[in-house]
Amino acid sequence: LHAHLIALPVTILVIGWGLGLLLNKWNWKSDNGIKPWVYAVLSLMFGGLSIGFLRAANTWDFPTYLLLSCLVILYTIIRYADIPEKILPGKPIWLVKTLFVLGNLGLLIGLTTLFYLPFTMNFGTSYGSVSVWTTDHSPISSYLVHWGVQLFILISWFVWETREWLASTPVSSLKKLKPYTGLLQIVLVLFGLVLVMLTILGVQIAWLAGIMGAWSLILIFRPGQPDKKRLVFFITGTALLLTLFVEMFVLTGDIGRMNTVFKFYYQAWTFFGLAAGAALVWLIPAVSTRWRTSVSTIWQVVIILLFFGAALYPITAATDKIRDRMSVAATHTLDGIEFMSTSHYGDQSVDLDLNQDYQGILWMQQNVVGSPVIVEANTVEYRWGNRYTIYTGLPGVLGWNWHQRQQRGFIDSNGIANRLNDIMNFYATTDSQIALDFLERYHVSYIILGQMERAYYPGEGLDKFAKYDGIYWKEVFKYQDTVIYQVISE
Repeated sequence: LHAHLIALPVTILVIGWGLGLLLNKWNWKSDNGIKPWVYAVLSLMFGGLSIGFLRAANTWDFPTYLLLSCLVILYTIIRYADIPEKILPGKPIWLVKTLFVLGNLGLLIGLTTLFYLPFTMNFGTSYGSVSVWTTDHSPISSYLVHWGVQLFILISWFVWETREWLASTPVSSLKKLKPYTGLLQIVLVLFGLVLVMLTILGVQIAWLAGIMGAWSLILIFRPGQPDKKRLVFFITGTALLLTLFVEMFVLTGDIGRMNTVFKFYYQAWTFFGLAAGAALVWLIPAVSTRWRTSVSTIWQVVIILLFFGAALYPITAATDKIRDRMSVAATHTLDGIEFMSTSHYGDQSVDLDLNQDYQGILWMQQNVVGSPVIVEANTVEYRWGNRYTIYTGLPGVLGWNWHQRQQRGFIDSNGIANRLNDIMNFYATTDSQIALDFLERYHVSYIILGQMERAYYPGEGLDKFAKYDGIYWKEVFKYQDTVIYQVISE
């Protein structure tokens, strides 16, 4: 499982916990002699445990869900909390609530770290800064293809909520805004200028995401708006902001902006999915009973077509994926390595018969006990390197190069390059002592010498394996051009 999938159920849990706080309205009741503050602390402990998990499982989720949770606590305490006067007798209520909010937020944030202290004390990352993204931006057409179903539902709901608000609000209420006319005009002008500037910079989604985000913010402040709807409006606005953020900024060191878009879009997908689902539940009764028949019919036809179009994706994508095969002769099976038995791969101007690696990997799966270290060819990214470590799960001298550099970027940057050079020298050297020093340094137990190694490290250095067979290492597997040697322990 990838990190984002491991974290997904916990992100839903955190949102559910936040909704629970909202619905509870910070109304902790004494039960069986247990003080109300105990329940509040237990709830914050649960929140800290859940949110802190996200830092370890999928770090990208941590700041987003921590901020969301903090804002829920801030809103709930300020709006609903009945704080006993004995906490700070004689002090202004605003000061008491401010300190109470800060105390609860501090406890939550502290617990997210405390519960995972061994991890946080030893965790480091090379991704610590954000850069401005100035290259290509997402076309509005692609944005609508990606988010079209959710956006149609949410816009429909926004329109209906706005209509209901206007219908229940007398025109005379607008007089309350008169003192703020100048401020509102300034805000509108600045907002428009920002959207124009983003459009000039090539951010095509600026108008859609910006206007919908502002719309969701306005609907949050509708008088009498239920808290559960306020939360849905808020996570909708958050999702829109996330999709806009990745058009303007990128995590420094990313491959283009691939991971930045993927990680934040995944958060937006969760928010949009939950928001659209709730909106649809609230919207359907109105569509069925309160909309004009013609409008209701058109809306239902459109939503059915959108759902049908979206449902085509898993069908057509799965079909295309099934047809996209390295070998058309490969058996259709759930065995993830079976394709190798009938496949070939070209690298270094050499045609590699993957069946040879397939036979070697099967032998290792069936005969190797424990977790001994192996050494094999290490190639540039997205090629056939590391195939034995990948398909056996055994540790290698160096894993997949790019992941190793990502995961260890905060330490000595030469460590990965040194190991890569050591592997190259091990296969290329004709000096047996250099080879033995390498094996001892990295505690290697098995040596892979297949077509890949012969393609990447050609020359006299490979002759040493047959020359010292039975002396420093022994042949334990051979199939055509592929040989596996086991290092002889002293």
